[in-house]
Amino acid sequence: MNFILNEKSLHGQFESTDDFLKSLDANLKCFNLVRSQEDGEIRKIADFYKCKITKKISLGDLKQYPRSDELSRLRIALDKEIRTEPYWDFAPEHNYGMTYWMGEEDMAATAVAEAAARQEPLLSFDSDVYSDRRLCIKCAGEEYSVVSVYHPAYLVEHFGGQMGLERDMCLKARYAGTRMDCSLLEKEYGAEHLEQDEYALLIGTLDKFVKHESWESIGLDDGLEYKKYTPSSAEEDWFRNSAYRDMTIMKFRFSSRMRCFGYRKGDRFRLLRIERDHKRSNKG
Repeated sequence: MNFILNEKSLHGQFESTDDFLKSLDANLKCFNLVRSQEDGEIRKIADFYKCKITKKISLGDLKQYPRSDELSRLRIALDKEIRTEPYWDFAPEHNYGMTYWMGEEDMAATAVAEAAARQEPLLSFDSDVYSDRRLCIKCAGEEYSVVSVYHPAYLVEHFGGQMGLERDMCLKARYAGTRMDCSLLEKEYGAEHLEQDEYALLIGTLDKFVKHESWESIGLDDGLEYKKYTPSSAEEDWFRNSAYRDMTIMKFRFSSRMRCFGYRKGDRFRLLRIERDHKRSNKG
């Protein structure tokens, strides 16, 4: 699946280069998800480096600003992305001579119009106008809906299936930075083993989990039944031979039969395993 990098989402909106570089973490995660596909390109204009970060500084000026190792890494990764083919403006599919209205602004000769013509989504930078939303583009009596992505969670929610991304990868991206950490989910007991309706139940429950105001309200939620996993014997302990055998394992439900297992570390729940048949949960 192809995406178009949106130069219109860099319009000098950042107060400083540091603010911009710190915002890039979400962009780079999106780039990596797109690149993880077997097939998929990120198209952009050839002179993307001219885009303004602040009112006075462009992307091309970033090399003049020494920063920490981490911010330098972000800059280098972005520089590599915007300076590689393909460039859509070498062979545009939309008609520069027509108007592509987004509100009262004509988007002809921009990524927004090209995305409408190609019916492909945009990858955008942090912007009030373009972050994680659908854009309505009108041209010659036709109306186009263009999805503009900033956060990886929004990307996998709308395109994870089309991109062929594994569900466990989608869960990790969807809940990054929330109370739910899916980075340790074991493949053998992961979401790939769920039916589609079961996966939908899991997503609905994890969304509910992360929206709770506190751990206290999670514990009081009768639907979740969040509680300690207490196997009846050492032999029945599902985690006895794992790296988590000494952890306080917790569990919660996402259907009458299915359970999630993991442990809390600080303010995050680290999801380890998903159970479909309740056999383990029945014994603990």
